[in-house]
Amino acid sequence: MPYSDLTEWIHALTRLGHEAEALALNTALQSHLESPAVLRWGAGQRFSLDFSRPRIMGILNLTPDSFSGDGVAHNVAEAVAKGIAMAHAGADVIDVGGESTRPGAMQVALEEELSRVIPVIAELARRLAIPISVDTTKPEVMEAALEAGAGMVNDVSALGGADGDERTALDQRKVALLKDLDLPICLMHRQGTPGTMQNDPHYQDVLWDIYRFLDRRIGECCSGGIDKKRLLADVGFGFGKRAGDNLALMWHQRMFLGLGVPLLFGISRKRITGLLCGAVNPESRDTASHILAVFGMLTGARMFRVHDVAGARQAMVTAWEWMNDEAHLNH
Repeated sequence: MPYSDLTEWIHALTRLGHEAEALALNTALQSHLESPAVLRWGAGQRFSLDFSRPRIMGILNLTPDSFSGDGVAHNVAEAVAKGIAMAHAGADVIDVGGESTRPGAMQVALEEELSRVIPVIAELARRLAIPISVDTTKPEVMEAALEAGAGMVNDVSALGGADGDERTALDQRKVALLKDLDLPICLMHRQGTPGTMQNDPHYQDVLWDIYRFLDRRIGECCSGGIDKKRLLADVGFGFGKRAGDNLALMWHQRMFLGLGVPLLFGISRKRITGLLCGAVNPESRDTASHILAVFGMLTGARMFRVHDVAGARQAMVTAWEWMNDEAHLNH
């Protein structure tokens, strides 16, 4: 029986009020599902990501209004130096973004976003051997970034409209641009836009609503000619979610393995980490972020989008070795 048919049984259990049983069935199914262990792409298979173990994506914000206080705007040399430092600290990917997606943020004009990200992406792609990701919702920025050397796309609109959310249809301009390119694409769920998403987010069932959206969007991408093996999924912590929604997504993240693609976990310095640890200043939330990232690893995530690359890598390596190398450590 196809997994899509099994999910209908799971959804039926949920509608009948048997959510615990539905989640248990979904979780049990994960042991029979496998995501691609190794993703290779680029000219001559230049890049590879082995998702059999955790991978670190360093966040490089080129904005003056980043929620975490780490933005580097209009200083190409400083931004490039920061990206190189992340690579040396152990980042597997550098994610470059020129438009803030913090709650309340307004959309940046196209030319402004291009001027922020393209020079930095071009220089990092020239100097580093790891893939550079572009974090954008605009197809024009995607195209320019790919021409400048970017090797991955991270789209918080899940290839929908740049100013859209979960209700917005797939943007066919993005599909046309990406379908024949051999590179990874991360699809994220969000309810609302950055300017509105935290006004009054609500769900009938946060787990299944988001699962169904990502499952549908993955299917739409595949129908449009994008290979499923190139996709990652991100539940979008903090993007149109209440505190309880974020916690539910963390606790039940394993069910999203049913999507059949690697999961990206992006909770670094977000408000939910501050609520849990009591740190008001986002820059003081790294320890809490690393703890939650380890929990995310234990529940199935394999790519971790972080501000503090060195700290996150140490946390991931420590937890991974403890989980998997007991025999080695006993010698």
